[in-house]
Amino acid sequence: MLWADSYHPLHLSSPGSLISAKYTHSLLMAIERRIDLLFSFSFFVLLMRPCCSQTDKLLRGQHLKDGDELVSAFGYFRMGFFSPDGSENRYLGVWYYRPTDPSVFDYYNSERNKPVWVANRNNPILDKSGSLTIDSTDGNLKILHNGGNPIVITSVKADGNTSASLLKTGNLVLYEMNSDGSERRELWQSFDYPTDTLLPGMKLGINLQTGHQWFLQSWISDFSPAQGSYTLGIDPNVPNQLIIWWRGDVYWTSEIWPKGWFHSYSLVSDGYNFGYTSSEHEKYFNYSANETITSFPVLRLTANGLSGALYADGIVKSPSCSKDFSYIEYKYGFMNGDGFKFKESDNMTLSDCKVKCFQNCSCVAYASINESNDTGCEIWSSGTKFTVTSITDRRIIFMAREAKGKSASKSKCLTRRKGIAKQKDLQQF
Repeated sequence: MLWADSYHPLHLSSPGSLISAKYTHSLLMAIERRIDLLFSFSFFVLLMRPCCSQTDKLLRGQHLKDGDELVSAFGYFRMGFFSPDGSENRYLGVWYYRPTDPSVFDYYNSERNKPVWVANRNNPILDKSGSLTIDSTDGNLKILHNGGNPIVITSVKADGNTSASLLKTGNLVLYEMNSDGSERRELWQSFDYPTDTLLPGMKLGINLQTGHQWFLQSWISDFSPAQGSYTLGIDPNVPNQLIIWWRGDVYWTSEIWPKGWFHSYSLVSDGYNFGYTSSEHEKYFNYSANETITSFPVLRLTANGLSGALYADGIVKSPSCSKDFSYIEYKYGFMNGDGFKFKESDNMTLSDCKVKCFQNCSCVAYASINESNDTGCEIWSSGTKFTVTSITDRRIIFMAREAKGKSASKSKCLTRRKGIAKQKDLQQF
């Protein structure tokens, strides 16, 4: 307790003692003075607490260590180090903050506060030694950590002092500062380098003057924010349409928006407004949210290639095979025989494995090779039997099930539509 060394409680006499009114009055006055003193000192201590305990700014020479957080205005967004569920790796990220709801499962609380932007998605830190700082030499944002070179977040040129701020929109911005401490100009913003989530104010498209492109890249799995196999963006040659690519091939396309205005009735009615802008300087898709909206995000490109509420308003370019696989069923057990295993260098995920199975008309099942992080891929052809087992070394096998009552169709592979660019034509940043 704060007052442990100086505060000694006053004690009344034994229960049988008689206390005079004068003594009682003096006793109460003494207690009141001590209460006033305790309150005054406590209030003074609160005023003297360091401002950086909850701030939205990082100044030159300061460090945001693992366990510390930047908190945006109104407390909407927070930035700090985190570990994905099932992983001990540490990443620097921004997430939309909502207090934990004890009435729901832990999974939903985790999803509610899942990061919307990750600074070092392909460079995890193996321990809690990470610290975000502004380099004293060049003014850029860098992550320092044990056992490795600094992870460079920004590479800009500044003429003077710099500072970073987490805005109420979730945007992390690096500013060049004037000598009086005011902001001179914006040098860099995280909204120009999204990960898997599109927030209100972000763009999906291309700056025709600089060539810089804005697009989403999925996580490789729920356990790792490393760049996955799905990309969401626009093709400048096909206006008024969103596209999801899977490893360079068109996987999903949205509807065509008449006059550049997208309407998904469910989302518009919920207070979201979507639009497409095209000019001689840039082409991009973005959306805004009414001030009454208190939950974000609505557009996230998941490791399975889904993109939130927009996914239903488009067409999946799935291959049609000799069998119409309408759903996937998973079981615990093993396949009686080895399947085809893809090379480790292929960096296959469980979602990739599903696509590969659906592209192979003889595939009946697939599974991850490394179930701890859903990576690697093994597929089995027709004729391989499955055995249910309760032994500890069983695997999760995903079985492709054929829709009942549908006739077979001719086999054909996933193809690229004419006039739509392959994702490899998008420049990586």
